[in-house]
Amino acid sequence: MSPLRVFLASAVIVAVGARSQGAQPANARVSEEVIALSPFTVSDTDDKSWLATTTLIGSRTNQELAKLPVTVDVITAEFMRDLGAFNMEDAAQFVSGVNVTPRLESRNDDRITYRGLGGSGSSRNFFTWYVPSDAYNVERFDFNKGSNSLMFGDSQPGGQATIYTKRARSRNMEEVFASYGSYEAYRVQLDVNRKVTNNFFVRMNLVNRRNKTYVKGTNDVFRAADLAFTYEPFKTTAIRVELERGVTNRVRADSALAINDVAAAGRGFATNNQWYYTSDGEILYRTATNPPLAIDRSGPSGSQVSLLQGQTRAVRLPNGTQKTFNGFDQYTNMLGTVDYNNRTFNVANVTIEQRIGKLAIELAYNQQFQHEDRNDNSFGTSQTPPVLSVDSTGRPYIEEAIGGAAFKVFGNVVNAGRVAAVYPFDFGRWGKQLAVVTALKQRDVKHSRRTGLANELGAGLIANNGIRLRAYLDDPNFGTTGYWDQFLLPNIRSTPTFKPVLYESTATTGPFVDIRYSQTQTASLSGEYFGGRVHSLVGASWNSLKRKVPKEAAYVTDARGYFTHPGMPWQRPDLYTYDPTFDLSAVSKMAGLTVALWRGDALNMNLYGVNSQSFNWQSRQVFYGPDIGPVLGKTKEVGLKGDLFQKKLTYTLGVFDIHRQNAAYAWLPDVLSLTQLQDLITPNNILPSDPRYVEVVNGLNNERRTVNSNEQSRGIELTLQGQRWKGLQTRFTFSMTRVRAQADFAPFRAYLAAAEARTTAANAVGGDRTMAEPAAVLANARTVLGANTLTDAVAGRRSSPYTGSFVLDYQVPWVRGLRVGGNGIYGPDYNVAIYDGVSYKGAASFPLHGYLLYDRRINKFQTTFRLGVQNIYDLVNGDSRYRITGSTSFNAALAKPNYIYRYTEPTTWSLSVTTRL
Repeated sequence: MSPLRVFLASAVIVAVGARSQGAQPANARVSEEVIALSPFTVSDTDDKSWLATTTLIGSRTNQELAKLPVTVDVITAEFMRDLGAFNMEDAAQFVSGVNVTPRLESRNDDRITYRGLGGSGSSRNFFTWYVPSDAYNVERFDFNKGSNSLMFGDSQPGGQATIYTKRARSRNMEEVFASYGSYEAYRVQLDVNRKVTNNFFVRMNLVNRRNKTYVKGTNDVFRAADLAFTYEPFKTTAIRVELERGVTNRVRADSALAINDVAAAGRGFATNNQWYYTSDGEILYRTATNPPLAIDRSGPSGSQVSLLQGQTRAVRLPNGTQKTFNGFDQYTNMLGTVDYNNRTFNVANVTIEQRIGKLAIELAYNQQFQHEDRNDNSFGTSQTPPVLSVDSTGRPYIEEAIGGAAFKVFGNVVNAGRVAAVYPFDFGRWGKQLAVVTALKQRDVKHSRRTGLANELGAGLIANNGIRLRAYLDDPNFGTTGYWDQFLLPNIRSTPTFKPVLYESTATTGPFVDIRYSQTQTASLSGEYFGGRVHSLVGASWNSLKRKVPKEAAYVTDARGYFTHPGMPWQRPDLYTYDPTFDLSAVSKMAGLTVALWRGDALNMNLYGVNSQSFNWQSRQVFYGPDIGPVLGKTKEVGLKGDLFQKKLTYTLGVFDIHRQNAAYAWLPDVLSLTQLQDLITPNNILPSDPRYVEVVNGLNNERRTVNSNEQSRGIELTLQGQRWKGLQTRFTFSMTRVRAQADFAPFRAYLAAAEARTTAANAVGGDRTMAEPAAVLANARTVLGANTLTDAVAGRRSSPYTGSFVLDYQVPWVRGLRVGGNGIYGPDYNVAIYDGVSYKGAASFPLHGYLLYDRRINKFQTTFRLGVQNIYDLVNGDSRYRITGSTSFNAALAKPNYIYRYTEPTTWSLSVTTRL
């Protein structure tokens, strides 16, 4: 049976499994803390099942999902516990219209895409949140799709998630969770809630977990503690405090590998003005004249072709022969143990809610600190896949450049305050209105420190003495921990002429201090008319942003090029200024309507429609200099929401059209180097001192290959949620999305035409040959133009034409407390590469997962055992060891791309025990 048929069959099971003769009675117990004063919190009962019925996304007040004219998918704590989903990325896989990049395919933490338009941000309790979200202290994730700056202010047009953390409740509860699984992964959690007095409650959550993969050396350790307090001194007053601290230590890996199929002419020391430090113990300074033989100063060439276990590749040597290389085993970590991404964060949040008559007021303050240490220049590449090379003798090696900006320290100190007020107006038979006004003021102090390793004893500028590591792969110790540890910074040896030292580098495109002052005011009205048959939501947000950055004088270095941090603005105010290009403001609007088409026990159907806007500040430039400006989004959406069979099956069906303006578009393939691009846009007789000289922007966000783009995303989404009937509980999602991009290559095209014209003139009879541009520059520029302008299609995971997921959970009737679950996440082929307007597809997958849950009392304690198995079988890839996920270049001889292959994920297991004391 085809994967699509299996997927559609699961949808039928969801619908059939939801039929019932009667709805289960609602939980009659009302928590003592859920009193009328708080429209700012969601229902306490939402995390007791897979189904949530209310959300704060809309007007930041508690509203029914079915009556809200925006699309919100809620993933509850109960759903995550059952499926073993422990972070936002795990949860997002079961949300329609949302795509998640697997961990081993990305070195970054931003792996979620909403409706094909990105989505790097999230909020926590409606404050900006920078840290990856573990679920240990999370009550639920609300995924809002579409433009919505009314709720989130600065946000992407595709959508954004908000995280609700666990609050201290008016009950006594203790829960202990422990799990162990494949590759020695483990997780331990503690959740304790205490009702200290009738109006004072305390809750503590702790976690200690380690995630590992099949790749040797990978490690992802997270430890955190969260302490929450709730104090209700009066029936109309609630004070909540939350404190959290966490630490992540992560060693990364990559599930792909490639090799250059043409060896270097000599030893392959290709990078000028760099010190090479090799696993052979050699230390060599590469200059324009050293090594003495020119062939030793040239690098490998050819194409980068996949080299996984089971694959063989022939590399052409300078003598005309070929040497065959076999792929390394899939457990080898080519990034080594020197690739890392570590974080430390702490958060303090204080919220006061007060009711004065019908008026409800919320005052909230948030302080967030996060510190991130990482390196993005790993062995093999700074991108994916890592690439091996071969020298003229046939020796394979892999390199890591640790000069320049290899090591990074990023951080934020965020202080934000918010006030919100809600007042209900009742007009009798004419309807009701809920008026909400909010104001937010935030200061975000961003730190961006970048360092590299250089030889302090080398002559000249320190930047010309950067260090490059070379690891020879024919070393008998290759792959061992000791082999990689020789490249750790403390272990790099010194000599009388070589002393490694860290030095800091800067770039004005990524200021080392970037302070952003933002303000947002919103006003909205939520209306109810005709006995609850019609609901409306209208609102607007007014937003402003100012930015303080260092002046040019702050970037001054000493004679050797060493940079010394001048201090913060409050220490050296004379060295900082407000950026005139970042004195920005925006107004975003939203208008939506929900109409009840049918109301009854068997069927409830609501028609909704919304027109909304969003903005997203960005400090991005195109390759020749100008700023792109803020990302603007407009969403139009209509659909149906409701339930069937006495609320046993809830559904959401929506059709959307989103326009994104001012998107930064980085072209692929990345075949035009910085030097080549500079040659392309600047005639050879124009020097840097000439006012006509245009310098390519070489920033930290791919500016050198960035142009402006306008994009459109259209699609349809379906979510079905079935309550348990005859033992079966279900969830099903499906989405179809088409993303189109209109990248502005007009300036690039003009630069190419000018370069071609002056080259033609230079090569003509009597021409000045010094004005001709290299043939490789023109050829690579034509490749870029052909790959990005002959079609409006996009490449990558966001080009998936449709996605879906299903979850089935069956309660076995003949064994009390036993449940059997299965789920799958379907992704079809998408555009892994585009060359000359032709799209090449691949990367489909449909992995199946399962679990057993057994719930029983042991010594009066409710205990749940869970055995989970991931990647039991892939209905698309079957027993294949690999799948295609991208391309490094186009193979003209074979008339197809040189594909990036990755290993399919192996089957893994985990066993957990949860005890409620």
